[in-house]
Amino acid sequence: MNKGLRLCILMFIFVFLAGCWDRTELNDLALISGIAFDKTEDNRIETTVQIIIPQNQGEGGKTGGALQKTIVRSEAGINISDALSKLQRKIPRKIFWGQCKTFIFSKDVAESGIKEEFDFLVRHPQPRERAYMFVSAEKAAEALEVFPSIESSSSQVLEQLANLQVGITVTLEQLSMMLKGEARTAVLPLVRILPKNKSAKPFQTIPYIDGTVLIKKDKMIGKITEKTTHGLMWILNEVDEFTLSFAMDKDEEVVSLKPVKARVKLIPAISNDKWMMTIKIKAEGDIIQNETDLNPMNPKVLNMMNEAFKEDIEGRIKKALQVIQQENKTDVLGFATAFHRKYPHQWEKNKDRWDEMFPRVEVTLDIKTSIQRPGLINSPGGIPEEEVQKQ
Repeated sequence: MNKGLRLCILMFIFVFLAGCWDRTELNDLALISGIAFDKTEDNRIETTVQIIIPQNQGEGGKTGGALQKTIVRSEAGINISDALSKLQRKIPRKIFWGQCKTFIFSKDVAESGIKEEFDFLVRHPQPRERAYMFVSAEKAAEALEVFPSIESSSSQVLEQLANLQVGITVTLEQLSMMLKGEARTAVLPLVRILPKNKSAKPFQTIPYIDGTVLIKKDKMIGKITEKTTHGLMWILNEVDEFTLSFAMDKDEEVVSLKPVKARVKLIPAISNDKWMMTIKIKAEGDIIQNETDLNPMNPKVLNMMNEAFKEDIEGRIKKALQVIQQENKTDVLGFATAFHRKYPHQWEKNKDRWDEMFPRVEVTLDIKTSIQRPGLINSPGGIPEEEVQKQ
């Protein structure tokens, strides 16, 4: 019995010791940090991958900076799967997506429709749902072919900018939810290449976020500027740690606030077949710069600053509503979802007409602002006490 028991235990141990026979070593993988999708002249999809060179990470000072930390490879095919299959033949390591946090569509791809590319990304098991999505104003591959001075790769630059929320931030999971939503619309950050400094080495620059692309169903139908994007971010409740500057008078003396935080609610209403939306905002911030000669510790002055704060937010939102609701007529504001949630029966009757109804939705702004702190000093810096306005 003892011999038989020992034999069973040994066999049990040997089974589990053999569990690593098919493992894949890190040195056998090509780690992808970013992927770009472009259209070729013969209407094929060109897929460009940015590959991390593991042995060069952390050795920028010795090997010449980011130029040595990544390589870029491209291949065209009838679809992404075909292009990646051809790419694999030219890469001596197995392509691995686990580190890929950046996907970039070119403007041409976005305008013709991202349905096929998006289907691949959500169907394939490797792409990360939290990877960030972008549209490039130029050829998408160019965003991966530049080499930043600080970060290890240009894809990491875009990831960091997305984390900082300097513009609209959209992940693969969020894009999927948008395109499946009631309005079937989406927004994606627009990427451009920063012009290279005179003293920089060839290709030593970064991609940066400059505005927003509007997607309807699966196609790009327009774009909005960075300033209009700020108004959109207010409506979408994506203002967090935001810096806002506004003029106090016609002489354009400016007060700057940071961090500006907001709580936003969309309140839909239907009355006599009239569809209305109230955008309710509570915003607060701290003064970080005061170019005026006004003392914010004075209650009257503080009220004036709060009113100017409110008017600036109102102006940004009205600009966004004009461009998005009236000019592009594309509901990327979440109105459809709000109406569906509150009025499911009315929505079911009218959802097929939403494209024509959306521009006619009457929008009311209910904005309340609060400046919490004046900063480390009370009176304007660099001005003698007797010159500070007391009103």
